[in-house]
Amino acid sequence: MTPFPPEVLFADVYNRPVFQMGPFDAAALARNLELVRSREATAADWPAAFGPEGAYTVTASGLEAIVLALEDLGLAGDDEVMIITTSGGPYISACVTEMIERTCRWSRTLGPRTRALFLIHEFGFPAVLPPAAAASGLPVIEDCAYGLGTTGPDGPAGRRGDYVVWSFSKAFPIPYGGLLRSPRPIVGRSGLSEQARRELPILAGHYLAGAEAAFARRRDVFELYRARFAAEGLAPLFDPAPGVTPHSFVVAMDDQQRAEAMKPKLQAAGVISSVFYGGGGYFLPNHQGLSEAAVDYIAAQFMAAYSGGVS
Repeated sequence: MTPFPPEVLFADVYNRPVFQMGPFDAAALARNLELVRSREATAADWPAAFGPEGAYTVTASGLEAIVLALEDLGLAGDDEVMIITTSGGPYISACVTEMIERTCRWSRTLGPRTRALFLIHEFGFPAVLPPAAAASGLPVIEDCAYGLGTTGPDGPAGRRGDYVVWSFSKAFPIPYGGLLRSPRPIVGRSGLSEQARRELPILAGHYLAGAEAAFARRRDVFELYRARFAAEGLAPLFDPAPGVTPHSFVVAMDDQQRAEAMKPKLQAAGVISSVFYGGGGYFLPNHQGLSEAAVDYIAAQFMAAYSGGVS
């Protein structure tokens, strides 16, 4: 049972809270400004945080880091990138495929035109290269946009790729920023502004110092969701193994048409979320910025949309 009356759940559109997929919010805006102005602030030590091998490039976003990796590999035209995901399902974010298409083509299979492998850890759940792909010797771009804090069969996310992409806006209360690790300094250059180029390492350094607590909170939030949805007869599509840091709670739903009908209702209620198209689920925010009350609110809005309630 929801702790909120209908007047809270179905408040006027101008009085509704908003829950993003990432933890950035209005409070972080002021906190981040204080951090970058502090004389005691220190920049992130990328090799200490992500491994001593290779070179590091700060980027405007994880998506920009993808483009820089593809360009550094010299891919173009009819070259193909094979995309491997955790679920192996048909869903791939259009943001990712559109970035790849700026440079070359993509496929879900290994073929004669495959020039690189693109490994995506969906929602923080680790993906593994298929044996044939692993044996191909092709360079690996590892997309850890949702993989920060996760360990899988191949070890910590980010240790498998020749190129590794991180997205700070998905992991921490920062509204922008990515990081690319490459085997050597890349040929391209990020479009990050000079001010952001100075400030991003400071912000990332601050939040990386408290990352373990943030990851633990994400796991706690996941369990809060699990309990709320179990009471309604629903379960997570992905179940985190030890070492996994979930970046979303994906509710298992076989009825995609129903999930698609729910999306505009949830978006209107301030719950930024979407359908796991073709994968049998609907994904919700799961991050360290969510309180128990926020989980109650999101779950209640989900069930209202699920049952056909108005919003």
